[in-house]
Amino acid sequence: MKVQSSRIATGLVALAMSVGLLAGTAPAASADDPAPSATATTSATTSAPAPAAASAPTSSATASTAKASTAKKAPAKKKAKKKTRGDKALAYAKKQLGDKYKYGAAGPNRWDCSGLTMKAWGSAGKKLPHSAKGQSKKGKKIKKSQLRKGDLVFFYSGTSHVGIYAGGGKVIHAPRPGSKVSYIKMKYMPFKSARRPG
Repeated sequence: MKVQSSRIATGLVALAMSVGLLAGTAPAASADDPAPSATATTSATTSAPAPAAASAPTSSATASTAKASTAKKAPAKKKAKKKTRGDKALAYAKKQLGDKYKYGAAGPNRWDCSGLTMKAWGSAGKKLPHSAKGQSKKGKKIKKSQLRKGDLVFFYSGTSHVGIYAGGGKVIHAPRPGSKVSYIKMKYMPFKSARRPG
């Protein structure tokens, strides 16, 4: 009986060992095994470099952008105003300033009143007679308050004198013998009428 019991005990021990080998499990860590340190975990977590933050735009770039957005647009260039016939006639008369008066003359450097206005408007493409009274019947009648540069202005009751309106209440005219083509204020001569030839 003792021998049989001894054999049974030996078989049980061998069976237990075989079961342990077949399972292949690692022995459980004992309470005495050291746990992973917090320092090691933190080190592993922080060892990887953090992604670089996107760089903020510089103050100068920001200022430039703001300046560009608020900059005013350059004013557009104004179109040159087209010259009227009156402008051209006046420009011609201005070129004769200082020339001497001569009765019946119509240039090139001697003028009477209607000869000057006739040639001035001729340069603008409008034919007029060589006579103040004749010119007073041409074109559109204009009120004194409606005068524009280049308009013909007539003086005296018999419409015996004519000048070309220069703006600012003045005309350019060829006055009389012994004088020269010049500016004069209209108030110094009795206004009769005004015409716009074209």
